[in-house]
Amino acid sequence: MSKLRDHYLFHAGISCFFYLGYGAFTVVLSMYCQDIGMSASQIAYIVSFAPLLSIVTQPFFGFLADKWHSPKKVSILLSFANMLCMFLFAISRNFWILLLSSGLAVSFMNAVTPLTDRIGVSSPYQFGKIRLWGSVGYAIMAQVSGLLYQYISPFANFMAGILGTFITIICIYMVSDPKLSEAPETNENKLSTVVVMKELVHNIPFMLFLVISFFFWGACSTNFNYLSIFIKSQGGTASQVGTYQLFATLFEIPMILATDYIIKKIPYRYIMMFAVIMSMLNFAWYATLPSVNMIIYVFIFKGFSTVLFTMITVRLVMVLVKEEYVSTAYGIQAMLGKGVGAMLFQLIGGRIIDAYSMSAFYLFLFAGITIAFVVTLFFRMPKKVRE
Repeated sequence: MSKLRDHYLFHAGISCFFYLGYGAFTVVLSMYCQDIGMSASQIAYIVSFAPLLSIVTQPFFGFLADKWHSPKKVSILLSFANMLCMFLFAISRNFWILLLSSGLAVSFMNAVTPLTDRIGVSSPYQFGKIRLWGSVGYAIMAQVSGLLYQYISPFANFMAGILGTFITIICIYMVSDPKLSEAPETNENKLSTVVVMKELVHNIPFMLFLVISFFFWGACSTNFNYLSIFIKSQGGTASQVGTYQLFATLFEIPMILATDYIIKKIPYRYIMMFAVIMSMLNFAWYATLPSVNMIIYVFIFKGFSTVLFTMITVRLVMVLVKEEYVSTAYGIQAMLGKGVGAMLFQLIGGRIIDAYSMSAFYLFLFAGITIAFVVTLFFRMPKKVRE
């Protein structure tokens, strides 16, 4: 057993099966809610509750991982809780149970993401070669998810998500925690919420990055949650939703493999700017309400935007803040972007769809992502760090 510990297959398995489970639950989430009779505003509440919970769960579990010196233990705990929540969601039709169970499930998955990313970055292997398996798992499940939903049942789809999460737990158990530099815990350096927040608030580059994350993930997370409804509104089917996600995610693989090289050659600021511009173009195109085929054909925007931003985030946070604050800082960043930002954008976006149109909805996302671009113009790395 000790010889197998930290084997590449387990690190790859964490990424592959985590995103497989994530895709099984989230790809058809909005479409499922719509099909069981929920309005766009009700769907907005359901998909926005996870970001609301993430405001608490992501920084809390990031802080807990720092406190315990174990992202691994916290990830396993959250994954078990996530399985229970997905099962409750699958067997219920009550709005309040759907709201609570889906909110907890997605917020737990969002909290696991930075923790497993940190485990991957600290492994003996290149993070890009680990993370690419996340795209493989998600791509496979995105297509299978649409087929299960359309030809078998949504319940089978959600059970696939639970199975993927269980295999993820096994893989996490078989790897080691990141090795942190140990320092004697004194009154001066004792890790506390006050100490961490003082450190981060005075870190100007990190604070600017939080603003960028807020608008970037607010707009992109909202697009992700409403994309299935958008495709269906243009005459598409559940399997076509899966096809889009399949192509978009497969395209991420070469992007992930290239990221390790790109980051060495191009400053973080310019990578962020490029990622944001790609999302701007994407939302502007969707605002014209193209046909389903034309929606699918622009899958490359997803790889150019969210993948690049995701791949530099964990590295950037590790550069901007002290090592002992990394999990907490990453949790706060995820909380503001995929938590507060996503919640506000999704609540407003749902009301815009009900009151106006999908075109107005995407113009709203375009405006939000444009603000993220403006802030990147002011972002600078600390002088002591070479880009």
